[in-house]
Parts: sequence; structure tokens; C-alpha cells
Amino acid sequence: MPARARPLDVAILGAGVGPFVRRSRPSDAAIRLSRPRGGIDVSLAEGVSIVASIIAAAVGGGLAYALAQGADLRRKLAHGRAERDAAHGQLGEARAVVAALTSRLEAARVEDEKKAGWLDHQQEEIAWLRAELDKRPKVTRKTYKVITVGMKWTGKTSLTLKWANPLVDLGTLSGTKIERYERTVSTVAAKDVTTEHVFEIGDWGGEHIVDAQQELIVDEIHGMLIIVDLGGKDARAVDPARIQQQLREFQPESLKFFFGPKTLASCKTVVLFINKTDLLPGTPAEAEIAARSHYAKLIDDLMRYKEQVDIRVFAGSASFGHSTHLLFSHFVEKILPKSAYDNQLLQRLKTDPPAPREKPAKAVPQLHLKA
Repeated sequence: MPARARPLDVAILGAGVGPFVRRSRPSDAAIRLSRPRGGIDVSLAEGVSIVASIIAAAVGGGLAYALAQGADLRRKLAHGRAERDAAHGQLGEARAVVAALTSRLEAARVEDEKKAGWLDHQQEEIAWLRAELDKRPKVTRKTYKVITVGMKWTGKTSLTLKWANPLVDLGTLSGTKIERYERTVSTVAAKDVTTEHVFEIGDWGGEHIVDAQQELIVDEIHGMLIIVDLGGKDARAVDPARIQQQLREFQPESLKFFFGPKTLASCKTVVLFINKTDLLPGTPAEAEIAARSHYAKLIDDLMRYKEQVDIRVFAGSASFGHSTHLLFSHFVEKILPKSAYDNQLLQRLKTDPPAPREKPAKAVPQLHLKA
């Protein structure tokens, strides 16, 4: 058998020294691989090969680890790019929203500027109108009160309201305690003041004559209208019983309460209007004479006050308009001062025939008709 391998001989080359061989003990420069107790010794080449294998395995494992890390990094990079792309998309959407909001803000600003311009124009217009109003004369109002009394269904409302408002539907009227109607009869313009002259007509219900007397005591009255009729509601003929009832209502003991000191001091005229002359036969003139005869006693009682206040008697029909224009022309003539007449009022008065002057009532026989 070949002899065991001896320790390696190392040739050392020195500077200027020739080679020589030296047998020495194993050192750090010589590697001896052996297995104790009958193990197999490994040569240098085999050790190098083993080391290389180990290194290669280590390098391969490191490479595999590096490749795995690279793949993970690539996945993370892809995920990051996806997030970046999503962020870019969201950024684009946000920019679109900002652009839309900016556009709306600009439109709102333009609209505000337009409205501000309108407001400025309106303020200028208001200032101009105020200046024009300041140039115009101030408007004042003077009211003349006329009180109307009479029993129920005598036609007070039909007579007074039809004059105050010619367009009113008389079929819709209902009885009330007191109604007040107004009509402007003239408007007079002076240098700095325009005065409206208004007639206020107080229409007292038939069952509230006592309340009307109280108003005569408290308020300043410029005219009084006493209305009687020849027949009640829906009458088709003269009703003597109703006439007597009204004569009792306005007997002398009651009339004195209508002519108190305050009334006589302010009242310009008292008018007795005998309504529903359309129930009498004959011409309007004949019907008026007959109507006066029915109320001759009341006319005589009223004439006792003619020295203190103007007394006038009219007979006509509120439903057909007979003598109604004369009635209110008389009120205007007696109550309204001449300085309060305007051109329109003068034209209306010219077109109306003058009211007849009072004459003593002719004695005519009473008409005795069955109720």
C-alpha cells in the first residue's frame, strides 16, 4: 500500500536566495483535511471544490432571495404605480370639480354685479320719484257726513249705495246695523295742497234709529236724509198701514231728537225722500203729488224747523232712479262750499236739472187702498 501522505513541503522563494526545500509542521499556509480515527483525508482541490460549492449554494440562495425580494419590490412598485394613477385620476376629478366651482363662482359674481346694478338703478329711480313727489302738492281730505235714517225695507241702502257706487249689485245687499259709504265729489288743487272733498254716508238699519239719534248728538253732521216709502218689501201696491206706521215712527215727539242743538249748528240740510212712487198710478208728477199727500203730516212737522235748517222733500223711486239724481245734487249744492267745486263737478251739475223749489203741498184726497 502506498505510504500515507506526508506533510506538505513548501517552497519558499526569497529575494536573492535560491530555492530550498524545508520540511515543516503544518501551519496556517497548509491546510490538512482529515478525519480522525480512520477518516478520509481531503485534498486541497476537494476542499476548494467543497468551499466553492458552499459558496455557490450561498450565492444561489442569496440570488434566489434577491430575486424574491425583487419580485416583491416589483409588486410593490406596480401597486404604487396603480395608487399613483388612481391619485392622478382623483386629482383630475378634483381639478374638474374646482373648475366647475370656479365657473359657478364667476357666474354668481357676474349675477351679483348685475343685481347690484339693478339695485343701484332702483335706488336712483326711487330717489327721482321721491323728488317728484316732493314737487307735487300734498293731498288732504275733507269729509262731509250725511246720516240716513228710516224704517226697514224703505230702500235706504239701495238709494245711498247706488249713488256712492253705481256698479254695486243691489240684489246682494243684506241688512246691517250701520254701513258707511264714501264718494269723492270733487278734487281741488291749490299751489301746495290738493284737497279731496268726500261725502261719507252713514246708512243706519231700520231697527237702530235710536243709535242714529245718538250719533247726531255726538258727531258733527252736515246733512240728514229721512227715507219713508209707500209699501214694504216686494210691495205691488200702496200699503196705508205701513204709511201710518212710519208716521208714528217720525211723530213730533221723536223728531225733536233729530233736531238737537248740535245737529242744527252743523247740519246744512234735511231731506225727506218718499220712496217707491212707482207703486202709484199716473205720471211722475202726479205720483209725486199723491206721495206728498200721504205724508202731508210729516212734511208739516218737518217744516217747523225750516227757519233753523234747510228742509227739502223729494218723491221718487230708488229702484227706477226717479229723482235720485236730484237728491244728491241737492246735498252737494247745500253742503259743499263753492270753493270746493272742480270742473268735473260743475259739468255734472250743469247736466242735472235744478231741483224744484218747495211749494205748499196741494190738498188731494187720500188714496184708500186695501192692504
